[in-house]
Amino acid sequence: MPQPARWMTRDFVFVPPPAFLDVVAHAPERFELRPSAGSAGRSALFVLARDVAGQLDLDADLAGVATDLFGAPVSGGWRTEAMQLFGRPARRGWGALASAGAEVVELTLVQGKGGRIWAFGLRALAEDHTPAARAYENLLQGLQERSSPVSAALLQSQFDGRERKRLAGLEADTCVDDGVPGPFDLAWDRRYAAALGEQDHSVVAPLMAEAVALVEEPYGPPLPLGTSRIGGGPDLPPGAWPVDARGLRHPFLMQIDLAEIAAACGPLSPLPPSGLLSFFVHGDSLALNTVFTPPGIALVAHPLTEALLDASHAAIAMADDLPPATPPGPLPCEEGDYVTVEVMDDGTLRFAHSPDPAWAYGVPGAPFDALSDDRFATVATARLRPARTRSIDLLAAERRIESSGIGSLDDLHEAHDASLRAVTGFHPDLTLPQIHQMLGHAALADGWDGRVAAAEQARERGHADLGDPDAWILLVRVNAGSVTGREFWDALDLTIMAPRADVAARRWDRCLLLPG
Repeated sequence: MPQPARWMTRDFVFVPPPAFLDVVAHAPERFELRPSAGSAGRSALFVLARDVAGQLDLDADLAGVATDLFGAPVSGGWRTEAMQLFGRPARRGWGALASAGAEVVELTLVQGKGGRIWAFGLRALAEDHTPAARAYENLLQGLQERSSPVSAALLQSQFDGRERKRLAGLEADTCVDDGVPGPFDLAWDRRYAAALGEQDHSVVAPLMAEAVALVEEPYGPPLPLGTSRIGGGPDLPPGAWPVDARGLRHPFLMQIDLAEIAAACGPLSPLPPSGLLSFFVHGDSLALNTVFTPPGIALVAHPLTEALLDASHAAIAMADDLPPATPPGPLPCEEGDYVTVEVMDDGTLRFAHSPDPAWAYGVPGAPFDALSDDRFATVATARLRPARTRSIDLLAAERRIESSGIGSLDDLHEAHDASLRAVTGFHPDLTLPQIHQMLGHAALADGWDGRVAAAEQARERGHADLGDPDAWILLVRVNAGSVTGREFWDALDLTIMAPRADVAARRWDRCLLLPG
């Protein structure tokens, strides 16, 4: 089936759901999604991104944005609830149009980045609402925040070029196949066996391992403390955030609620049945800090804002330029400094936003805790929904095909890619939510087995008890290109390996982060 096209705004990328593939671009950042070419009046989805003058009030501005988007006001008022998208505050509202006919509407209004407004809408006849609402949810969960800006010229080019193609006829088929078997269906064993050149599917069982799929959900209700998620800032006990020698905080990667894993997937040895695992990554060497918070410990939210990211960038530059022997005390503040710094008696640094409102990223003069490395941090966040799944030892399967000369590597990789759909059901590839992984098998991008690479690093670091690859397990595999717009540059994906015995003993200081 041909894949639907990706559409860009300045801030995010969206892919039309399979049932709404005809995209009408009314402006470079204003779109209407219809079921088919030329259709109008029964159901439509809407996407809008634009600058706003002044401060956006999600509750007060919802009705005005809805009237602009749908072309008619809502009668009888709105039912609303608080939501979030990429960790940003949002409101979702439901209502009925005042126009003729039983038309219902939904609107999600988001406080976007850089003082912008993001709006996503649904308009449908009452009898069409259920399938349209399903497509609307698919649209919101498939959004991906951009990690780099898009020029106005590129958006205009998209607007002009895609509209010409649309007028020439739809490029994508609208058929939807819901027949993807679940991850534990024997259909996958039979398909893998065929790729290995075997007829008996039982040969696949030794290559499979139970695993946890962590499916990103960027849209939904505000998350309680300690919820499994990626991006943003961590939930930690006071004083638990890892820091460098200067007191700068290491960037947060993700956190995983192990009780949520156990509830969704059952007990999984050697993982603890509860507690919060938090991961932090920093430096060119991809240094890793792992923090385990036992259950029952009070957590504190540490929200990450764009102002804090910008201020951290300035703070890092100042810390890098600071001579090691700088005496304690505040450093001179010059016009144009975004932050001020004071050297403490223990050598750590204390930062504040510039006292000059013209230069301050945050509240002028207010102190803040700077990050040690702003490259791996992102304001955008997505909930991680755990689901029980299986993974195949792809390297072992490849070696079997290469050594025996029987089977097909292409068929093996196609089966592996297709099996990812079994976790979330059918989606075209471009709308498949990003899925990370706990436990099971995962090969590194360079063809190495993560267990072998971890054992080699352990030997280099003098950990003789960890020199056997079988001593290691895949703890978490973090895939780049997530809905949070996170990139790891030439590291590609990130794989966190842990000693099996350490995890069983609740020890986390020897976990390793491997690129690829």
